[in-house]
Amino acid sequence: MSSRSFRARFATIMAPRLHMACLAVCTFVATASSPAFAQEGDATTLEDILRRAVATDPRLNVARAGRDAAEAGRVQARARLNPSLEIEAENFGGQGVARSYDIAETTLRLSQTIETGGRRGARVSVAEAEIRTAMLDAEIAALDVFAEVQRAYFAAAAADAYVEIAQERAANTEDLKKAVDRRVAAARDPLMAGARAAAGLADAKLAVLRAQQEAATAKANLASLTGAVVPVADLSPIPHAHSGDAPDIERAKFAVERAGAAARLERARGFNDPTLSVGVRRFEATSDTGLVAGFSVPLGVFDRNAGGIAKAAAEQRKAAAQSAAETRRIEREQLALERQLITLRLSVETIERDIIPEAERALRLARQGYAQGGFSYLDVFEAQRALSAARLERINALLSFHNADAALDRLTGRFSDLAEEAVR
Repeated sequence: MSSRSFRARFATIMAPRLHMACLAVCTFVATASSPAFAQEGDATTLEDILRRAVATDPRLNVARAGRDAAEAGRVQARARLNPSLEIEAENFGGQGVARSYDIAETTLRLSQTIETGGRRGARVSVAEAEIRTAMLDAEIAALDVFAEVQRAYFAAAAADAYVEIAQERAANTEDLKKAVDRRVAAARDPLMAGARAAAGLADAKLAVLRAQQEAATAKANLASLTGAVVPVADLSPIPHAHSGDAPDIERAKFAVERAGAAARLERARGFNDPTLSVGVRRFEATSDTGLVAGFSVPLGVFDRNAGGIAKAAAEQRKAAAQSAAETRRIEREQLALERQLITLRLSVETIERDIIPEAERALRLARQGYAQGGFSYLDVFEAQRALSAARLERINALLSFHNADAALDRLTGRFSDLAEEAVR
């Protein structure tokens, strides 16, 4: 192949890649100059970042409104029934002596229905269970925000690590290209080796641009959750305990409690509430007055709230079954996540202890052998690719570790104190 035809073929191969590189650079610049990156936040720890996130997340406003509504419901549940004031006139507007108002009788009566069967207390119990449920809903909403921020936080940290790996690969590839160019100039390697080295360097530089673009996107996503750019730490796993009652299990238990209170309320509604009345009657004919008193109670002939009682009992059984199912599900999920964390930690340790050092050693030997003419360019390139792949695998395992850790934090309510602080 002539030098001119080779250059034409090389340009044909590289043109699309250079075009993609330009697009990546433009996208990265546009993302990095977006308003979300205008100012770096002052949050320095993960806890600070979580506080910043929940301070601006609208989902917490929804949860707080639900809690306020439940508290207002308790106020209403405590209210007693209003009394009734009645005015009654009779024996007027008729015929004969009843034509005028002279012999009319006017009664002013005050009536009060008395709630029986513990209805008011059961109603208050339902409202209080709803408050506890609403408070847990608010806490769970905050924990959901925390888990989302944790994933975004470590995704941004991983993206930075990917950039470092890509930059290291590009630097090594550039050094390799220089060595290949020297050997090609000395006629120790064919022109094809130089072309492959140039293509490999272009690919490595393009990988850097892609990694930088993805890092900018990841940081923009994190900034959208926190309201400002925040610094990210490395991905090294930090062991911590996952203890405490799962908030979802606690919520399911409160649902059982609420269903029990609702069942008691329905049973109380099966009682017929009496109404007491007392009043004054005026006799217009003699201008005399007298007291009147009364007592009434509905007869439970047709409706004893049997359907409501049966429905509430079924709802109570349903809540208990759902609570048991939720407990088992969370226990299984927690066990799976704990095992996953152990596996991922071992994977990271194996990669760091065995795979990466061996890959680095293989690359050194390949470079030495290439310099001495014992290996080809492709041997060095393959050793370099294997080292980059090992380091990428380490970052992938660390990112998976932190995602599983965030899921376990959410499940066990690791940041429950922060959540309670956020929803006050």
